[in-house]
Amino acid sequence: MKNKDKLLNAILPLISIVCIIVLWSSVAVVVDNSYLLPTFSQTVSVFFSLLGKAEFYRVVFGTLSRSLIAFIFSFSLALILALITNRRKVATKIVAPIISIIRVLPTIAVVLLLRVWTDEFVAPILVTFLVVFPTLYLSVKSALDSVDYDQIEMCKVFGVSSKDILLKVKLPQIYPPILSAIGAGLSLNLKLMVAAEVLAYTANSLGNLLQLSKLYDQTATMMALVLVTVILGLIIEGVFSLICKKVGKWQ
Repeated sequence: MKNKDKLLNAILPLISIVCIIVLWSSVAVVVDNSYLLPTFSQTVSVFFSLLGKAEFYRVVFGTLSRSLIAFIFSFSLALILALITNRRKVATKIVAPIISIIRVLPTIAVVLLLRVWTDEFVAPILVTFLVVFPTLYLSVKSALDSVDYDQIEMCKVFGVSSKDILLKVKLPQIYPPILSAIGAGLSLNLKLMVAAEVLAYTANSLGNLLQLSKLYDQTATMMALVLVTVILGLIIEGVFSLICKKVGKWQ
């Protein structure tokens, strides 16, 4: 039964991908206009041509590094605030309005303003931070709030050391949801970074390549760059999915 489930888990995603490719190819044939919608084969051809260029890897590294910087700031502040507000109603009420305001900020307007106040490299980092931070904060806070403190108090009564309480009671409860939030946050981070780079005209970035492709009517290149972003996002989510499974076994 387990082998059958594993086989289905491997086959079903492939079937979905094949269906998407077939639908894409069918629509491209009907449209018959490579400017509006290039064929799948044209997009794949451009995709592999990009992989053969050294400049492309510098661009990918630039986007990923900015995305990582934004995420580190987002997660660090989210963790600090979540720890400060954990089981503290007054602190939670003070922070809640700030989080709500940040969540409803119009992304495009923020990018344009930050582009005036900062440069093309800082603006995408800040706007990505502003969008991802509230989600991470709420996820981390939810994980901390879900800890069974009655169990912790019981451990204290029976003389369990603080180290064992942390490693064997607290961490197994908060690691899985936090790691899951990290995986989703990194993926979201990447998508937001590319969008912010487009608006900020950031040099040496996937967003800038998309902007140039639009400027020169290279739709196949645009589609290939979107494919690159999707693949990078899936790799990030896949890696963290495996980590979460390992942590789940430890729990």
